[in-house]
Amino acid sequence: MSTNNKEELKKLWDGFFNHLYETSTYCELLFCCALSKSKVYLGDQDANHNVEIMKKYNYFFRSLESGICYATVLSVTQLFEDGKNKQKRTLSYLLDEAKKYKIDREKEFEELKEKHKESLEMLKDARDTYFAHREKDYVLPTIPSSDKMYELINDIAKLLNSMGKDLMDGGVSYWWKDDEAGWKKEIQRDFQHVLDNLHRGEAARLADIPVVYGRKLYNDGKHDIRE
Repeated sequence: MSTNNKEELKKLWDGFFNHLYETSTYCELLFCCALSKSKVYLGDQDANHNVEIMKKYNYFFRSLESGICYATVLSVTQLFEDGKNKQKRTLSYLLDEAKKYKIDREKEFEELKEKHKESLEMLKDARDTYFAHREKDYVLPTIPSSDKMYELINDIAKLLNSMGKDLMDGGVSYWWKDDEAGWKKEIQRDFQHVLDNLHRGEAARLADIPVVYGRKLYNDGKHDIRE
């Protein structure tokens, strides 16, 4: 369904920024999982400490990392589908709709794709060979580094905000800082709090300190759905 006026185009544009904020959340959560175990990034002591905690909850963190990698790859590659796969959630579709109102960012979009060609090819390969067809063993696919991913995400935000200048009188834009990239800092803070609280909880468990719940997610293997 195409847009009929600039107000509808503005709503479509808003949706792309919402998508980008979600993508930055997936991306940061994925890199928190990976970097929290990196001795190069954190040093031996902190990395070993995090690995020790995460191993105790291996099924949770392993599933989280795999699932969030899937979400990260798909949320980015979806934006760059083209041709017969051009749908409402692709940047090509947004640019085509914008042209109806004399907003042309095709040149900038082509420059963005060329600049990030290697990263986009790596993400597409991860989607096609790992997530779509499961041709690989259980090893997460190689994706661009955090710096490369955020460079791509930030450039998409710049492209969208450049379009916003022509969406209405006076222009419109979303607050976006490269070093924060959406909710990057909030995800980092919450992830560290989770690790810290798991460490405290493990200490309490070893000390046989009872934990009182008003309500549990599971009760003897079943969902606790008491009113």
